[in-house]
Parts: sequence; structure tokens; C-alpha cells
Amino acid sequence: MKFDKDQAKHTYCNPMSLPDIPRGKDDWYPFERGMFSHENKPDSVKCADYRSISDPTVFYCDGKWYLYPSYGMAWVTSDFENWKHVRTEPYCPKYSPCITRWKDKFLLTAWYSPLYVSDSPLGVFRELGEFEMPDGKRFTPCDPCIFADDDGKIYLYAFDWKGGSEPVTMIVGYELDRENPCKVIKGPITIVTMDPENKPWERQGAHSQNTRFGWIEGPHLLKYRGRYYMIYASPDTCHPNYCMAVYYSDESPVSGFQSQKRNPLAIAPRGGIVSSAGHGSVEIGPDDSLWIFYTIATPFAHRYERRIGMDRVAIDENGELYMPCGVTDTPQYSPVCDRVKGLNFSAPDSREKFDAGLKSLTGWVRPEVTSFAPGREGVYATDENVFSFWQPADDDFAPVIECDLSGKFLVGAVRLFWRDVNLDYKNGKKPAPVRYIFEGICEGRSFVLVDASVEGEELNVDYKTFDMTLCEKVRLKIFPRKNGLKVGLIDFAAFGRLPEKDEL
Repeated sequence: MKFDKDQAKHTYCNPMSLPDIPRGKDDWYPFERGMFSHENKPDSVKCADYRSISDPTVFYCDGKWYLYPSYGMAWVTSDFENWKHVRTEPYCPKYSPCITRWKDKFLLTAWYSPLYVSDSPLGVFRELGEFEMPDGKRFTPCDPCIFADDDGKIYLYAFDWKGGSEPVTMIVGYELDRENPCKVIKGPITIVTMDPENKPWERQGAHSQNTRFGWIEGPHLLKYRGRYYMIYASPDTCHPNYCMAVYYSDESPVSGFQSQKRNPLAIAPRGGIVSSAGHGSVEIGPDDSLWIFYTIATPFAHRYERRIGMDRVAIDENGELYMPCGVTDTPQYSPVCDRVKGLNFSAPDSREKFDAGLKSLTGWVRPEVTSFAPGREGVYATDENVFSFWQPADDDFAPVIECDLSGKFLVGAVRLFWRDVNLDYKNGKKPAPVRYIFEGICEGRSFVLVDASVEGEELNVDYKTFDMTLCEKVRLKIFPRKNGLKVGLIDFAAFGRLPEKDEL
């Protein structure tokens, strides 16, 4: 056989495969007398435990990527393939953390949080204090972003809104004292105001049906080749049209912004596992490359249950940002892969260069399973839907799911998106690794492609690559989980391609 056995190597796949996704801690529980948190909600408020990770700021420093999401910080990688969870102090300063380099230190803040400083991107972070207006009034920003410009000036951006009969949402900016960044020198200055009449991606509603109100949030300021890009999210974190758009300025970090023509920057195709692409950030990486990190809505157990995705960003001849491969849910080459090092991200054929050329071979295939719980049939592991999942019967201690590929295909990767069916932190049913063996079958012979039968990392989204292998069927064998935690499988995706005639 003459095929490229390494075709799937050095790839990533969305949603990102991150270890130890933390417990969701949103305090928005619908209740007739108000909103409550996990810690103080009345017994009458019923909400299942869930996990979530969202609103990522990503910082590239000295060859490493640092990921700071809501619910817990931080994750570190040097290759986009293996992320390590490193607990920071503080660990969870509410939502939307952001970080920037300031002089020889690092500044960190988050939603309704004070400002912190550290000598390292991973802390320990020391509290500097709350932000303070020129009149002495203190405040903590919502969805903050801190940006330090090349001239030493430093800025804060945040979400704001005006209430009343016709509420308005906006992004505002502040110039901070470069010696004491807790103090505001100028601001608030309005950077972007909602414009649902002319910008349909801002219109609230899953189908953008509210033409009179737009929700904009999650500002992130990027400076690239002398231009300032204000990247923001809209219209709702739990909807499939959650997206990211861009204003840019050639004037200053707080003036002269205009909407780019290529908006929205990031929006997911309707349906599929990667169901949206909202609140996040764009960061400069190796070879002057641009990468976008975004929030994916997966609102099954809770409306704010979310995951994170990442993709490439390029710049066109007019200096506008766009995504050459779009929002992806198939294997993509990481920046450390020799196949893409030094390549031009903005080239017309960049999609073909950066996409690994592998498709899901199990999507919408009706699988064979050893058992299923009522209403959780095997087909729900291959229907490419975050609201459904296959769950084996309670008395099935060796569940198996198998898909016929309807021909011989070269398979090089698998993505397993698990559902924590009966997650219950209070009673000790906490996340634990899922042990499994993933096999290929060809001409009546079975062989192991991934052996995860020994307990390893806890990965809610588990993406593995291996040598391209000719398969007619693929099979997943699952072992019992610890702590009595039941296993559900949201998505079972084997990635590959049809071999050329001369590859057989």
C-alpha cells in the first residue's frame, strides 16, 4: 500500500480535547424569586450538575500557548495537541478572564473581578485592587479585555448597556494609568454600539428574529501589522448563531473603529457538533500566524453548558480578518506540523493546505450496539447532535458500538465526545477517565487502533490520531467507569478518506 500513513498526525479537532473540564458554576437558575448559585439555591430549584468551559482568552508567550477560560484556569500547550491543566491562584475569578503582558509582568482580570498581577503567566497572581474612575468611584468590569500598546499605554475594554424601554448594548473602552493600571485616565469611550437593523448577526434570537435588539459582548482587542481589531461576540451564548465579528481602526485603540465587510468573522454552519462560535479571542502565534479561539454552545444539561474550539485566521488584501477554513469540526493541522510551517495563511489554496482532508466516516451511520437505555439508542452517537447521546443499558458492563463504513476507507483519527449522565459532585460521582479500546475491522480481521484500556487523562472530548489504516468497520469497546458514573456518548466520529485506486 502506498498511502501516506501519517496524514492524520499533528492534527487537532474541535471541540478542543482538553483535560479536566471544570464544573459549571453559573448562578442563573430561573426561579420566581430571583437567581441562585450552586451554594445557595433552594431545594425547590432543580438543576443537574454539569461541566463547562468557555469565553477563552489565549496568550502566546515564549513558544507556549496559555488558555484562560471561564470556570477555571489555566491550560498550557506547546503543540496544540497535548494540553496540560495547571491550576492557577486564583483558579476561578468568575467569567471571561483576560491577560496581557505589562512591562515585565502579567496583568489578569475577569468578569466583576479586581485586577491581579504576576511575574508569570501562571501566577501566583497578587491582587492590585479594583478599577477606579478619575472621581474615585470604583468598579469591576463585565467581560473585560486588557490591552497594552507598543507605546506603553494600557487600555481596558468591557461590555456595557443602557436599560429602559429600548435597551442598548455596547462595548466601551478606558485608558488606564500606565504606572497604576487600576486607575482610569479616560473613559468610558464607546467603541461599538449594537446595530441590529444593519447587522443581522447581532439580532437576538436563535434565528436572529429580533430586528430591534442586538446583544453584543465579549470584547477582545488585537493589534496586527499596525491595525487595531476589536473582536466581539453576539447575539446569545446558548444559541446556534452565536458568533464573532470585527470592527477595526487605523487611528487608535479607542477611536476610528468601523465594521469590516467580512462580518461575521466566525459563525458555525447550522447543525453539527460544533454548533456555534462565539465569545473568544484571536492571538498571534508562530510565523506571524493568527488563531481564533471561540465558545461552542452545548446547552443540554444547562443553558450555559459550553466547550471551546479553535481555528486559523487570515488577513485579506484589504486588511480584514477572515477564516480560510471556516469554523471546523474535522481534523486540521496544528502550527507545529511540518506540512504547514511557514505557509501563507492568506493564500487562496490555504484551505487545502491546512485541512487534513479527513471526513467523518461514521456520521449518520446507523450503528450496531450491545444495548441501550430507554430513549438513548445507538443512533444518537452518530447523529452529530449535541442534544442527544447513546447510553448503554445499566446492566451492560461491556458496551460496544460498531459502525459499518460501507466500503474500504483509510481511517486515521477518532473523536469521542462523552456525556456525564449522572454527574453528582455532592455524592462523589465526579468526572473520571473513560477506558476503551477502538478497533478497526477489514476483511474479517480486527486490530487495535487506540488502546485506552488503562486509566489515563480525563478527557470529555477525546481525540486520538494513529497511522492511516484500511478499515471496513470500526468498533468501540467501553470499560466500566469509576464512582458509579454512567457513560454516555454524544459523538462517535472516525475520521478518514476514500483511498485512491493506486493506494489499495
